[in-house]
Amino acid sequence: MDYFRVRRDPGIIARVSPSATLPLSSRLLIFLFALCPCLLAQSNQTTVTPLADEDFSGACHYEITLPQGNKPVRAVWVIFDRGRDITKFYSDAEVVGFARREGMALMLAHQCAGKNAPGGAQEMDMDPSHGVGRALFTALSQFAQQTGHPEISSAKIVLLGFSGTSALFAHFVGYAPDRVVAAVLANPAHYDPVGIDNVYLPAAAVFVPELIIAGGADKIAGTQRPYDYFRSYGERGAPWAFVLQNKTLHCCVTNAKPLILLWLSEVMKLRASSSNVPLHKINIKNGWLGSIRTCPSQIHDTWGNATWDVCDASIEPARQMGHPDQISAGWFPSHKIARAWLAFIREPEHPTTSLP
Repeated sequence: MDYFRVRRDPGIIARVSPSATLPLSSRLLIFLFALCPCLLAQSNQTTVTPLADEDFSGACHYEITLPQGNKPVRAVWVIFDRGRDITKFYSDAEVVGFARREGMALMLAHQCAGKNAPGGAQEMDMDPSHGVGRALFTALSQFAQQTGHPEISSAKIVLLGFSGTSALFAHFVGYAPDRVVAAVLANPAHYDPVGIDNVYLPAAAVFVPELIIAGGADKIAGTQRPYDYFRSYGERGAPWAFVLQNKTLHCCVTNAKPLILLWLSEVMKLRASSSNVPLHKINIKNGWLGSIRTCPSQIHDTWGNATWDVCDASIEPARQMGHPDQISAGWFPSHKIARAWLAFIREPEHPTTSLP
């Protein structure tokens, strides 16, 4: 259930002034590294084949990059391929730099078609218990052997998905809550019965931080189902936040990259752990709360629900009761991230320059 439209990437321009005495090959390397620091990182690939009782029809393919070099891996940021926009995160210079600073590996998981998946023969089964979850953890164990980083096999993971893979990762939080540091779910939607409205989390999974992103003009995922998912667990004390991109289609998670990196940096400080230490539970009595006032649009999603944009928003310390004429939109670790969220969600329209 994804909206695919191809656009050309704008050209990347970098100003490099190498010494005139350097040979051409050295100058070329400097130029390439200026464009993409990920070229300095160790990269490996692996495949995982299905077991007899699993619902995918062929091998699943994975890539991993180690921006931190030989230093121990603190966590693995798993990005699931679901179109160009989301896949760009894997090699994005700012994301690679963030992973290096945080001691994280970056893992790109590619689509693997299911045998009996909702949506057709080429679609992936978004229920992690049907094979995709086991395959992902098997890939991590194989990467641990390939890279000489045994800690990767039991590393905690950060999840980033778009559309169908956001629904997958919502289910994945319930599948392995002890392994998930945090999850970013962009425009979550999928074919029934494995959509975002059918995610049922055990108590331990409710306390995994989630950042849920929706588009005000999204005709696929809409706004109501992602918000209802957020609200159902936010009311139970989940340290989650809801983000809306006003007048934005089923696309463009790249637009939220600065907010994602800032949120993830602060959440990881609170959840900080290693492969052998349990993740910390966040105390939501501290921090800040966000609220929004919505305005309906003329657009409807796949299920006939009207979408909406954010007309106004506010933030206040978590110890206060909330804004009387607005609805809850989440919890934030600090005033800094709350202000960043407020500035982002108040933008009247977010650009659609990064369509998948």
